Amino acid sequence: MKYSIGGAQYYIIYIDDCTGYTEVYFLITKTAEEISAKFQHYQAWVETQRFHIKRFRSDNGSGEYNNNIFLGLLGEKGITFEPSPPYTQHKNGTAERMIRTLNAKARSMMLDANVSIIFWPEAIRTACYLHRRSPTSSLTDNQSPYEALYRTIPKIGHLRRFGYQAYKHIPPTQRTEKKFGNCSSMCMVLGYVHNTVKIWRIWDFKLGKIGRAVEYSSVVFAEEENVHTEE
Repeated sequence: MKYSIGGAQYYIIYIDDCTGYTEVYFLITKTAEEISAKFQHYQAWVETQRFHIKRFRSDNGSGEYNNNIFLGLLGEKGITFEPSPPYTQHKNGTAERMIRTLNAKARSMMLDANVSIIFWPEAIRTACYLHRRSPTSSLTDNQSPYEALYRTIPKIGHLRRFGYQAYKHIPPTQRTEKKFGNCSSMCMVLGYVHNTVKIWRIWDFKLGKIGRAVEYSSVVFAEEENVHTEE
């Protein structure tokens, strides 16, 4: 993909085969070292949920998975490696379908908000967040992956439209004019933060040269106003 603001050019997903719960990580390269580091992050998260990875199924990418570094990580934990045969991506259909699903959701959000392509990782991250909280016929009683994993119905009252206006509150100590200066700053809604429902990920245009993604809780939303309008 085209480069993002943070330099990411690829993304990788890990899917729990039981619940369909999906995690996404962004990559600058597809080297064995970088992908192995992402897998270690995912593995650590799985273990904090008191689970253990037993099998790892993927395509047969020799540069990404079928190499000494990655296979060494699997061997240390006793994880079985199950690569699909070469040139048979359909054998890894669950992951391929999920990638198409996330791409379609992200594309729709970006077109609706008319945002630049450089925000594609933020759209993919938000698409994954929403997918985890969406009911699916592949689970019993049309549960969402979130409900299947955590055994609780996810809250959705905090969801907001991607790419639309938000105004973050500026603390008094950070205002340029103490008495009559602006007490809020216009930002753009990007997404959410882990499992919280009171913190949002927004783009602050006034930070750095072109802006910066920040996580903020004191936010007022103007969902009918698009930050980027058609020219």
